[in-house]
Amino acid sequence: MRVIRKTPRDFVPKPWKNGLGVTREIHIHPEDANFETGDFLWRLSSADVTSGGPFSFFPGYDRSLFLLSGDGMDLELRGVKVSLAAPFSSIRFKGEDEVMCSLPGGPCTDFNIFCRRSDVSCEYRKIPVTALQKRLFLLGDWTVLFCLRGGVSAEWDGEWTKLDGMELLVLEDYPADFSLTCRGAPDGEILLVTLTARN
Repeated sequence: MRVIRKTPRDFVPKPWKNGLGVTREIHIHPEDANFETGDFLWRLSSADVTSGGPFSFFPGYDRSLFLLSGDGMDLELRGVKVSLAAPFSSIRFKGEDEVMCSLPGGPCTDFNIFCRRSDVSCEYRKIPVTALQKRLFLLGDWTVLFCLRGGVSAEWDGEWTKLDGMELLVLEDYPADFSLTCRGAPDGEILLVTLTARN
């Protein structure tokens, strides 16, 4: 099994594909892939969105976007207007969709998951983690534990690590029956992302 721990110090600044901003690449798989050439299977990123405008195109990829901070983002896609106002609210859409963004309350920070549609599926859920232990069974081929808020510790096979906000674990090559235990602060919350290779 391989466990990769990342903090904001490890995030790599990258220009948006449309040149209108800068994102922080959190993790990309394979790790020698390049998002600009579209040779990656999946990718995690976060950006400070300081002004409205169009999103970059990622044909062939599914995209999940979360509001991390700020007073909300208004998105228009496929003729429908969607507002992300609550912290950690999210939306899924296709990378080839035309998406326009406006910021009614000023700058925001987002978190993104990109998956190549033909090769990888993605599921996610937000999980509150308090002082009580919570056991998680890991499915799929890759798992990401992203700490949204509060301090969260994860323990497995006699090892443990602590995650603060915007810190994460990427786990891969784990056995089919693998599980880990999480506990956290009263307001602790993680995003559990399960990525599965399509056969």
